[in-house]
Formats: sequence, C-alpha cells, structure tokens
Amino acid sequence: MASLVQRVPSVQTAGAAARLPARRRAVVVRAATALPAEVKTVTPVGDRVFVKAEEAEAKTVGGILLPSSAQKRPTQGTVTSAGSAKAVKAGDKVVYSKYAGTEVELQGDAYVLLKEDDVIGLLSGDDISKLQPLQDRVLIEVVEAADKTTGGLLLTEGSKEKPTMGKVVAVGPGREDGDKTVKPQVAVGATVLYQKYAGTEFEGADDKQYIVVRDADIMAALA
Repeated sequence: MASLVQRVPSVQTAGAAARLPARRRAVVVRAATALPAEVKTVTPVGDRVFVKAEEAEAKTVGGILLPSSAQKRPTQGTVTSAGSAKAVKAGDKVVYSKYAGTEVELQGDAYVLLKEDDVIGLLSGDDISKLQPLQDRVLIEVVEAADKTTGGLLLTEGSKEKPTMGKVVAVGPGREDGDKTVKPQVAVGATVLYQKYAGTEFEGADDKQYIVVRDADIMAALA
C-alpha cells in the first residue's frame, strides 16, 4: 500500500535554531479490490453500474513517461452491466466523478462500481465538448482567466483569479422529484456565473477548459 509523507518545517527556539524531528503523516491511498480468479462476472445491485475503466495515461503528449504517482486517475470508461439504472445501460461510454465508486480488479482489468448519480454524463468519442450531461448537470465552456488587472498589470499564473463564468454547451434532461422531472433553468448558449468551487473540471480539444456543474450551482445568467 502506497503512502505519502508530509514533513513538518523546523521551528526556532529562543537564542538557537532547534530542528525538530520530521513528523510523518501517512495518507492512505486505497487500492482496488482484487476479486478471486473464479469470479467471471459482476452484477450491480440497485441503481449501480459496473464500468470498465480506461487505462491511466502513461505518457505526456510529448511522449515523456509518467511515474505511476503522476498518472491521471481514469474518470471514463464503458458500462459492462447495469442494475436498475434508468439513464445508463450496458455499452454506454460514461464519464464519472473523480473519486466516486469502488475500484475493482476483475480478471486483470480495472473496473469501478458506481452509483448512477456518480455518472456525470454520456460521451460519444473522446471530445469532452460532446458530453451529454445526466440529470440536472450542465456542461460549461469556461471563460479564460484575465491576464491583466483593470489597471493594466500583468498577472502571473498563480495570481490569476479562478474563472467562474462560461458558456453553456449542453444541458441534462433534469432530475426526478417524485413523479415529476425538474429541468435545469438555463439553456444552451447562455453565459452563466457559477459557484467558485463547484463541479468537475475537464480539459478538451485545443486546451479549452470545461466544467460540469449542477443546476443549483449556477447563480446567474449574464447578458
């Protein structure tokens, strides 16, 4: 089991520099549950879905090999079986929340067992701009952060304000509320302002930034 080590900085005592022993705090990284070799199939119970995860990226775009710790955790895959899920079926290519579900290893392949609510949307191809959000989610193309202050000063990458505005690219069908469906209150093409730390971020073609948020995270439509 892998762990990360965090070091506590040294502190000064009166008149002399004293260095305390570094304290270590282990952060546990959950490993996938390896199923016995005799298990051939997994049938989800309830509204869960069983997804074969895409492999983590082993190289950068420039061909540089990434260490396992730097490889991106896969957040998309293909549904192999579904319980009572209504919007997702076997064969669908889906995108799901980054830390959702339970990772499982079956016959040497990586899978994840998810609740239907953890599935962000359906994806045709590899371009995130083509994502069809599920439930009350909204796909937004993010407006780039400003490079200058209003006074004309250039901003460094670290000092740029995180953007919270963008253009709606796709809208989900809505969430079920009893016997009715509550649809998102924004339409495709609208420019909206959303909460600062909401949603799940993605990088699309041509380095365009996207985010998927819930309808409740959208604060205003701009015109």
